[in-house]
Amino acid sequence: MFGKKRPTATTPTTQPSTQYRLKRTGQQVTLLEHLGNGEVRIAMDTDRICRDDIVSARDITPA
Repeated sequence: MFGKKRPTATTPTTQPSTQYRLKRTGQQVTLLEHLGNGEVRIAMDTDRICRDDIVSARDITPA
């Protein structure tokens, strides 16, 4: 009763989200990597085809 220790609850670590939206179209994209010079590489699905592209980091917003 008094001497027993209960395991403390651990909070899960939050991973940065990779889900973003293109500001212009609202299409959901996945951030693949930061390329530097304000550019990022993204992946997107269009018509059941996965494509990747390089866009400005200012052109995406968190989903």
